[in-house]
Amino acid sequence: MRGRMKKECGRGVLALCAALVLAGCTLSNSLRPEPVNSVWSGNAATRPVFFATDREPAGNSFGLHWGATLRCGRTDISIPAIARPGHNLPVKAELCDSAAAVAGFARQIRDAARAMNCNSVLLVIHGYNATFATGLLRASQIALDTQWRCATLMFGWSSEGKFDRYAADIERSGYAVPALINLMREMNLAGLKVNVVAHSMGARIVLGATGALCQERSAVVDQMILSAADVSAEHDNDDFAHLLKRASGCVQRATLYSSDNDLALITSESVHGGVPRAGRVPLRNLQYGTGYGEVDVVDASRAPGDPAGHSYFTQSYEMLRDMMWALAGTPAAERAAPDGAPGQTLTCLDWEGSMCGAGGGRYVLAVAQDREPDRRLRLARRLWSLIFPVQ
Repeated sequence: MRGRMKKECGRGVLALCAALVLAGCTLSNSLRPEPVNSVWSGNAATRPVFFATDREPAGNSFGLHWGATLRCGRTDISIPAIARPGHNLPVKAELCDSAAAVAGFARQIRDAARAMNCNSVLLVIHGYNATFATGLLRASQIALDTQWRCATLMFGWSSEGKFDRYAADIERSGYAVPALINLMREMNLAGLKVNVVAHSMGARIVLGATGALCQERSAVVDQMILSAADVSAEHDNDDFAHLLKRASGCVQRATLYSSDNDLALITSESVHGGVPRAGRVPLRNLQYGTGYGEVDVVDASRAPGDPAGHSYFTQSYEMLRDMMWALAGTPAAERAAPDGAPGQTLTCLDWEGSMCGAGGGRYVLAVAQDREPDRRLRLARRLWSLIFPVQ
């Protein structure tokens, strides 16, 4: 009986792996994008979103190639929606290829924020395997679901939007850093308080830009949220720690969401010769202490999400609720307190030892057991890097 159960379980895992292989194109955002919905409501909602991108123009929108020039604009985005292949959202954009143009764009964002009776901007930076249209839709959804009340800006670097074009996306993400440096500098000079939500490769872009600006004392970030950060976090050669420390003097608080159940980061580790990624090592959250500024690390391995387990931060109401409080500046210790104002969006595994009460300890996203990824899916994701080639 036990042998039969093992065989059936093995067949189930192999079938799931085969399904994932056959679904390689379905994991590519440019070939089969997912619908973007609010995690709270199915009702339509429209929000204004500013955008800046280094993508190459394609008709009245932007395609999948690097354009070498920054272009900026503003558009209204309605949720729910889907960015179908070959039907990018039409937008109006202007060249932002000079310091004066970028400064003028920053002032537009500031004026829009003031019209909302605030002085902040939520800077959303997408990760790998994303299109321009999906970047806009996700930025709007994040602002909507975190109940962000001020201006929103999507920074769209030139990802190819294909799951198996990982190496190409690494290269293009590096091209985007100088443009983001100029943009963040001008937003600070315009008097805007910058808050950041960066995903995957977007984390390395914003950490690089913030660290460079911090050296010249010309940028400040209030709340920086890094989800599934695709940055090396090797024990004796921790790139993420270096980047975090370099930017720490200019970041009020950094919140890192990590999941060991992330197919894209499992693939990334394979491509990088087995080097761990910061967004996949939640158990090492106690290493960023003195010298790194205020840092909260949350284990989000239990969060429900997409088949790849990489975009959980946009598809889990548990994540969006916790991010809302993080953007409001609420420390993780308070979000984990049984009697805290947020209603305990986190669980602290060290509460009895008073580590959480002192601002330390290990924090885990609070997720009901029936919403967690099942065991077979987690195993199949770990086998992915052995069976699917990534360029």
